[in-house]
Amino acid sequence: MTESMAPYFDNNNLFDTAGCLTQRGLEALRDDRLDDLGRLEAAEHLTFCDRCLARYTALLESIRLSAPMRDLVPQVQALMRLRAFRVMTNRYVSAAAAIALALALWRFGMFGGVPGTAPRPQEEPRQGASISRMLSDTLNGASQGLQNVLGSIQDTALSGWAQISDHTQQNHGQEADDGE
Repeated sequence: MTESMAPYFDNNNLFDTAGCLTQRGLEALRDDRLDDLGRLEAAEHLTFCDRCLARYTALLESIRLSAPMRDLVPQVQALMRLRAFRVMTNRYVSAAAAIALALALWRFGMFGGVPGTAPRPQEEPRQGASISRMLSDTLNGASQGLQNVLGSIQDTALSGWAQISDHTQQNHGQEADDGE
């Protein structure tokens, strides 16, 4: 029985007299012919011996790697675009919510009103008008403004999703054409 066909490598031949891994020991490590103790000793030695690590790396460079079964570039690019879209959308939604809140607070006088304008004189309630009616009108106006802002954000997000969907469908169409 030849040594290359042996199930395990003899750990006594793993290191030379200088304490470095032998060439046959490196090949056994590459071919997964070491037992658990041998793998542990070799891995520990490679963590501190730069010479053996360089030799092992050179040995591994000679191995031919298999190519993936299909091209992953379009799928990865679509995922990257989707992640970038989500990041940008999250940033804009957060900024839009902060702006809407600041404008609402500013409009209702929490920050002292709009600069450069004279303070409005307090109007006395008209006959038949109640405070609840005025508050309702004010909140309806704020609600409508917020609805408009959120609607435009939603339109932007839907447009982005449509662009990603169109691009993904085009890539799948090209893959189907390539497969024929």
